[in-house]
Amino acid sequence: MAQIAMVMNLDKCIGCHTCSVTCKQAWTNRDGMEYVWFNNVETRPGQGYPRRYEDQEKWRGGWELNKRGALKLKNGGRVKSLLEIFSNPKLPEIKDYYEPWTYEYRNLTDAPLGDDFPVAEPRSLISGKPMKIEWSSNWDDNLGGATEHGDLDPMVAKTRQQVTDKIKFAFEQTFMFYLPRICEHCLNPACVASCPSGAMYKRSEDGIVLVDQD
Repeated sequence: MAQIAMVMNLDKCIGCHTCSVTCKQAWTNRDGMEYVWFNNVETRPGQGYPRRYEDQEKWRGGWELNKRGALKLKNGGRVKSLLEIFSNPKLPEIKDYYEPWTYEYRNLTDAPLGDDFPVAEPRSLISGKPMKIEWSSNWDDNLGGATEHGDLDPMVAKTRQQVTDKIKFAFEQTFMFYLPRICEHCLNPACVASCPSGAMYKRSEDGIVLVDQD
C-alpha cells in the first residue's frame, strides 16, 4: 500500500490560521458543525483542542502492546466498542470543545437613534440563549491563558511529574511555538480500526484515510 507523507516546517509557521479557516470552509461549515475543526493551529504549551486531548490516560486513544507483543486498541477490542456504541464515555463533550456562538447583530443594525451605544451580545448556536464566552478552539493562542491554564497542559504536567519541579509560567520564562494539527493519515490508523460501523477506510492507492460518504 502506498503511503502519503507530509513535512511541516514549524520554524515558518506564524500561527495565521489560514489553513484552519480554509479547511473549515471546505469540510465543517454546515449547521451543527460550528464547533468542529478538522485542522487547527495550536500554541504550545496549552491545553489544545479539544481540551487536554493529549491526556491518553483519560481518552484512551491509539494503540498499545498486549502481553503477547501484539497491537491492540488502548480503548479495548470489538466487544467493548460494541457495548459502548451508543454511549461512549471516552468521547469529548461539548465543554471539551467549546459552545459555538454568534452575536445579536440586529441590536446594532436595527437600534434606534439614542445616546447609548447598542451592544451585540453573544448567543449560543445550540440553545439560542445569551451566553458567557469562556472557551474556544484557540483560547490558548499566544499564551493568552498561560498563567491560568498552562499547568493543565498534559505534557507540562507529565514533565513536572518527571522532574518533580513546578514549571513557572512567568512571562520571561515561557517558551512557545505553533503546532499545526491535521489528519496524519497514519500507516495503521486507530480511528479506522475502532470505527464501529466500518465507515472509515484507508485508500490503497495513496494511503489517505477517508470517511465513506455512502
